[in-house]
Amino acid sequence: MFPDDGGSPATDPLTGHLFEAEETLLRSSTAWPLAGKSRFSLSPDSSNTLKNPPQDCSHISAAGIVVAHNEDLLTQILLCLPLKSLIRFQCVSRGWLSIISNPSFRRLYCGSSNTRALILFRKIWRSCPELKFISFSDEYASSMETAISHLSSNFFTDGEITDLHSCNGLVAVVLKLSHGSREFAVYNPTTSQHRLIPQLNLLEDRHPFVALNIAFDPLKSDHYKLVCVWLGPPTMRIMNVNYGFSIYESETGTWRDSGDIFEIDYAHSPTHFRNGVLWNGCLHWITHWKAIVCFDLDKEDANFTLPSPPVSMEHSEIWYFGESGGCMYFIDINNPGEMLFDIFELASGCSEWVLKYHLNLAPLTILYPSMVDEEFDHSDDWLCRFWLTYFVEDENEKKARLVISLPGKVILYDINDTVVKVLAEVGPTDTDDGCRDYIYQWKDAYPFMKTLAYV
Repeated sequence: MFPDDGGSPATDPLTGHLFEAEETLLRSSTAWPLAGKSRFSLSPDSSNTLKNPPQDCSHISAAGIVVAHNEDLLTQILLCLPLKSLIRFQCVSRGWLSIISNPSFRRLYCGSSNTRALILFRKIWRSCPELKFISFSDEYASSMETAISHLSSNFFTDGEITDLHSCNGLVAVVLKLSHGSREFAVYNPTTSQHRLIPQLNLLEDRHPFVALNIAFDPLKSDHYKLVCVWLGPPTMRIMNVNYGFSIYESETGTWRDSGDIFEIDYAHSPTHFRNGVLWNGCLHWITHWKAIVCFDLDKEDANFTLPSPPVSMEHSEIWYFGESGGCMYFIDINNPGEMLFDIFELASGCSEWVLKYHLNLAPLTILYPSMVDEEFDHSDDWLCRFWLTYFVEDENEKKARLVISLPGKVILYDINDTVVKVLAEVGPTDTDDGCRDYIYQWKDAYPFMKTLAYV
């Protein structure tokens, strides 16, 4: 079953999107930047003619016959179609089915679009987990809200989703069942297909589960990997912690241990190894002290090979760490009192972090006063009542945008044009009073991209 291209948005309380969103232009500038013909053929031979074109061509125009018999041209046309049409067109002929089901076509189809939507997830203490699909335009909103609602109805009824991680269109789900056991699943929101992953034989009393991450690069392979992080045996150093890694490969359908035990100072430990960022063949996590842990998916070992990003304030929050457009970015608060932020990009060669933008969000607080707590301490960033959820850098359009979550809203802020667009209205969360300060924060944000990958 595949999501529809049209229709009204899903009414599931876990999803939300604001249609016909209004845009607001801020008058003052709030940021300033610092810094031969290709040919595609799916056939193994040199011919670009379909081997199985439609047999009855009496009702097709001459131009249509040319297109139907030219595999290169037909491929380029099919790449522009919406998913639902593409699925239906597999039935036109064996030739069309061969094109659409070909791994090379599927990789091109996945890589033909920029980030236009996000999957948001959060679970605050004892509250129910929340899942939202946020689209930058109405184009994706209806069909994908249906897909996210399908994810909710499939897994929330069987137990509780305790964690979620997404990478390039595939979603890894950690599910806690009613009898206390843990189960993993991988879900494709584009096709609404999911697979339950074989149990990983971990002795929870000796090696407690820490986190599950998924690594999927459709431009390199049709297969994905899961990386399960668990606590290793005690270390000889009192303040150090050992972590172990187990890898699941969809190609073989089996788990194996990496054999690498990663020892780290407890004070520098990442936040439970969640939200790994896939870049350059490695999963990356940033620690509380801004050190970056890299897990090489080919060598299957962990290391500190990347330099730590610069910080303006000691013990400040990690406002953002992620990848966009093939580059790594880190956002640090420069001056909480004046709402100044620095956006750093990892330089080519991975030798240093370079300041890309100096960002002033003070004009936004005039438009949305709820972004700042009434008791805001200008020397501290803890009482900022908003969160920098996601950063998008589009080199083709020369645009840089921030997705910001604040009380009641999720907004899209164009750094270059200083335009604000409301993406979603977000209702209150039922949570304990002690977690009231975090109800506006959506820290787990994953770029959504359509993919036909089999799970």
